[in-house]
Amino acid sequence: MLVFEEKKAIRHPANEEECYVFVSRVSGSDGVISCKYKTVPLGIDDQQAKPDIDYVPVEGTLSFVHGEVKKAIKIKVLKRENADEERDEIFGLKLYDAEPAAVKISKKDTALIEIVTDAEKKKQAEALTQLLERINKEERITWGQQFKDACILHPTKNEDGEIEDVSALEAVLHFFSIGWKVLFACCPPPHWGGGIPCFLAAICFIGALTAVVGEIAGAMGCVMGLKPGVTAITFVAVGTSLPDTFASMMAARESDTADSAVGNITGSNSVNVFLGLGLPWVIAVIYSK
Repeated sequence: MLVFEEKKAIRHPANEEECYVFVSRVSGSDGVISCKYKTVPLGIDDQQAKPDIDYVPVEGTLSFVHGEVKKAIKIKVLKRENADEERDEIFGLKLYDAEPAAVKISKKDTALIEIVTDAEKKKQAEALTQLLERINKEERITWGQQFKDACILHPTKNEDGEIEDVSALEAVLHFFSIGWKVLFACCPPPHWGGGIPCFLAAICFIGALTAVVGEIAGAMGCVMGLKPGVTAITFVAVGTSLPDTFASMMAARESDTADSAVGNITGSNSVNVFLGLGLPWVIAVIYSK
């Protein structure tokens, strides 16, 4: 039996001239067999690919020698003068008249070929455009705008472009965290000075919060009668690592890759370890000398 290797429609990029359609020989490979093939019009109205305009029509005989199980039919797809033009045309390739008579052709004797705009190139161009828009938007952010963004809660747009209203949970979380948002809005905008002032200010804030968490944990441990070691691995660890966990989870959900989440985890662990353990050891060594 002769069948098309591709079970679904063949989506061929419009920027590639040569389209290959593979035909397979199944249920045996003995003897010499053949079948005829030709391109046929499919689709309706503007979606129908036009011969000699969208593609070069082909017609011929496909032969399999003894032991051969796969052959390719080449069809030339014609490019448009405007390479960036959106394309979505359909035509078919039909198999018929198999020889000898014992050879059968699959019920799906016509392959559907769809000429489409280069999806990968289009996706890369859209990603670049979004990146440039994001960079321009960030460069327009001022220190005052950061405080406004920290106080305002507004609907957001999801990946499909649909507007999502503010949920009750988001409103409650915003209410309880608005003080922290306003506090951290004191960091300089990221595009100032190549991001160095923002980085240094963020490190200072993290150090201050770590000190506050340590003092609160120490007071709670003293009141509850816990040993310093137990306090360190419970209240301090939870107070410093749990927010990082949620931040990494949010970064993983909102990003196409895990780069942001991995960077956040690595950075937070480095800050926690270096500031929490390394810095006290350095101070102790210097003091002992």
